[in-house]
Amino acid sequence: MTIQLFEPNDDVSDTTKSDDDQIAAALAPAVSALLSHPIYAAVSTLPRLRQFMREHVFAVWDFMTLLKRLQLEFCGTVLPWTPPSQPRLARFINEIVLAEESDVDGRGGFTSHFDLYLSAMDQIAADTRPVRQLIQKLSQDRHALASLDEIAINPQTKEFVRFNLELAERGAPWEVAAAFCYGREDIIPAMFTRLLRPLMEQNIESGRFRYYLERHVELDGDEHGPLARHMVTLLVGEDDARRRAAIAAGRQAIDMRVRLWDGILESLE
Repeated sequence: MTIQLFEPNDDVSDTTKSDDDQIAAALAPAVSALLSHPIYAAVSTLPRLRQFMREHVFAVWDFMTLLKRLQLEFCGTVLPWTPPSQPRLARFINEIVLAEESDVDGRGGFTSHFDLYLSAMDQIAADTRPVRQLIQKLSQDRHALASLDEIAINPQTKEFVRFNLELAERGAPWEVAAAFCYGREDIIPAMFTRLLRPLMEQNIESGRFRYYLERHVELDGDEHGPLARHMVTLLVGEDDARRRAAIAAGRQAIDMRVRLWDGILESLE
């Protein structure tokens, strides 16, 4: 079910489209570089898929940190409760949280997307030890960044996660929303479609991973991506400084993804 942030009579359509197009145009070169990256074609064998997932799972995990920052910012998450100031924005964020933390698992049950990814890794015998080590450290109240430094993963993966954790903690709401939208929700369908192609062409047995990719293409392409753009536009409004900050955050989020892909490609080669 698609959730509408704006009613047809809301006086935001012209401004929203203009602002959305302006941000998207500013980020177009970075998006083009990301979508033309050779990583998608390189994940073409089962051993390479295992190595890819070993690193990419950290991006699946830190996605939730950005999302939870937005939930803390705009939804009623403290005691005593007070109503959200922007119910439509709260509804959209809670909709994504619902899907990310308790989506249908394709087997008649429910699961978080992170746990779905771990099950996909287990299915093909990918190495889950690094990310499970991180989760264990966090469950012991260890500091996230210090724990990350102790994990044996690519330096580019650590850099990617560190950027997102620090942004979630210190960034302005419109910066976090821009990174979440343009570095994640808006671009994931195109990225994951590219990842699906070699899996299907080479007939690689990766049922759970394919389900994970296809589920995100469906959710983010049809619902979450377009609504995420509206969220950014709503937070930016007509403030030029906010717009510039949102563009900068979105561009950096995309650039960090390119560096993540660079690191994984190096490890594949």
